[in-house]
Amino acid sequence: MMQQIASFIVDHDPMMILRRTADTVRYTRWAWNKGHTDLIDEEELRLFLCDEHRGDLTDEQKTLARRCRDEMRSVYEEMCVRLLQHEIMLERGMVPDVSTYRSVFCTEGGDAPWMLDQAG
Repeated sequence: MMQQIASFIVDHDPMMILRRTADTVRYTRWAWNKGHTDLIDEEELRLFLCDEHRGDLTDEQKTLARRCRDEMRSVYEEMCVRLLQHEIMLERGMVPDVSTYRSVFCTEGGDAPWMLDQAG
């Protein structure tokens, strides 16, 4: 259920879409620049991410843009699930604060995503 809610938010909230697209552009440009000397055009990339029939990108750039878009979408879904879980658990008194939540549920990297700090 939470995954469905997260997917809906990621796909339908205008501000979430805008932020995710901006992050996807940054991520794609960074990934492209790691292995190429020629830069990927930011405007053409934005056009492609909004509509795959637009944007003058090479096939290699399109493949990378699709992969990065899918990865970033997955990241945003996970972020939404964690935020929803955090808020529900705080509301129900299951955890007293964000630090406790992080110590129990965000142990993989030793720290929680930056959004959790803002949520608490």
